[in-house]
Parts: sequence; C-alpha cells; structure tokens
Amino acid sequence: MDIPTRRQQFKALVQAQSTVISALPYLLGCAFTYFYYDHFNIGDAARLFIAVICFHLAVNGHNQYTDYRRFNASGLVSENNIIAKFKISLSWARLIIGSLVLLSAVIGIYLTFKTGWPLLLIGLLSFLIGYAYSGGPHPILKTPLGEPASGITMGYNITLLAIYVNIYNSPQFDPFFWLKGLIVALPAILVISNVMLGNNICDRDEDIQIGKHTLVYYIGRSAAMKVLIACYVLSYIMIIVAVVLHYLPVLTLLSLVTIPIVYQRIKVFVQHPDKMTTFFNILIGLQLILVSEILFTIIGIIIKVI
Repeated sequence: MDIPTRRQQFKALVQAQSTVISALPYLLGCAFTYFYYDHFNIGDAARLFIAVICFHLAVNGHNQYTDYRRFNASGLVSENNIIAKFKISLSWARLIIGSLVLLSAVIGIYLTFKTGWPLLLIGLLSFLIGYAYSGGPHPILKTPLGEPASGITMGYNITLLAIYVNIYNSPQFDPFFWLKGLIVALPAILVISNVMLGNNICDRDEDIQIGKHTLVYYIGRSAAMKVLIACYVLSYIMIIVAVVLHYLPVLTLLSLVTIPIVYQRIKVFVQHPDKMTTFFNILIGLQLILVSEILFTIIGIIIKVI
C-alpha cells in the first residue's frame, strides 16, 4: 500500500465521514427550537456547530489513538485500527487531536461568556464523557455503558446544546427545555447508541482480546441483535410521541415512510454482522431516520410560516 497523504491520514484518524452522527442531532435541536419556540440565533448556532464537529472529530481520533496503544501494550495486532493501517505517527495524531480540542474549547468558552452557565455545564459534561469514553485507566468503551454513553453524549447533549444556544435570549425561554429536548432527542439517542452496539457486535472477538467487556460480551450476540432492533422500533415511536405533544409538526410523521427501507438494511446486518461488508447499513439506518425527521420538520416549519 502506498504511503497515505496527510489529508487521507487526517480523514481516517478522525473518521471524517462520521461527522453526520453529531451534525444530525444538532440540526434536529435547531429545527425543534425554530418550530416550538419560534426563535433562532444563527450566528451563535453556527459557532457552536463548529465546536461540536471539532470535538466529535477529536473524540474519534482519541479513540483510535488509545486503541492503538492498548493493542501495542498487549502485543496483539489489530486488523481494524486506523493508526497502523494508515501509517500515522503518534506525535502527529496527538497534534491533530489537541488542536481540535483547543478550537472546540475556545469557541465553547466564548459562547459561555455570551450565553450563560448552562452551556458551560452541558459542554463540560460532554468533554468529561468524551475523555472518559476512551481515556483513563477504566475507559467507558470497555464497559457495557459504551452504548448509552455515546447515545446520550451525541444524541442528547448535542441536541440540548443546539436548543439552549438558540433560546437563551428568547422571551419564551423555558426552564424545562432540557426535558422537552430529551423527548425530541430520543430517536437520535437510540440510533446513535445502535452505531456503537453494531460496532461492538462486529468487534466482539477482537475486543475480548484487549479486555473490552462491552454489552455484547455480557448478553451475547443474539440478545444484542434484539436490543438493536428494539432501539429502531422505539426511535420511530418517540417521533410519534414528539408530534403528539406538539414538539414537532404533524408533517414529521412522514418520516415513518422510511420504516421499510430501514427494516431491509438492518435485516442485512443482523443476518451477517461484519465491519467491512454490512456495518454501513447501521449508519444508513441512522441517516434515514434522522435526515427524514429533520427534513419533514423543516417542511412543516415552512408551511407554518407561510
């Protein structure tokens, strides 16, 4: 294999293609805010979006970095680790990860002074979970809590940040925005958790070798598949609940038309879970559910405005 370019190494290290996992909950939070609270701060929302994406990329890079070091320490060879596969130097990886964290932190601090302490609280919690996810002596990703941690951090916290930054100066500011945000964010929480669950289903045997006792290790592949399917079902149910509570427009229910496509995609993965050939169906399932939910919510907003 030819030596990859810096651009290829960067995209591989931070898994640039996965930014959609953070971008979609953020857009969902913005769409909910505009529909329910009729308020939107475009400048602050754009700045925070950059911070969210930078932090997401930094966490991805950190995961790859720590995984590589664990494999090296154990004397094993990983077939999936990006750092080895793309011949990335550890010093360059640290530089990229540190730069992304710094940029995210600078934007976060600026917005905290402008918008108030709730953004700092949510941001710090996300930073702590992001580090604890793959760092420290007992990283979360090595435990059965990896799935809910990723789902809550990216699915809920990011949605919550998007809501707060758009309503902090609104006359309709709602102290219970966190609870309404949770209901709206539940589909994102569930499908993002499924990305980690699907990943752990594929990597179960390799994970055991390096001491990663994930949820799949404890409940087995068969039960993990049932949890995976249940999360997709619940995500659609929560879309209906959000519409019934008038948190999202009725038109958002049209996202249910994706059910047959998602079913077929997940069926392929369940029949043959494999990182290289079928795992992408999990990512497609996430995008189909969240993109359709956001798209039809935006259309509902346009119709409301007209």
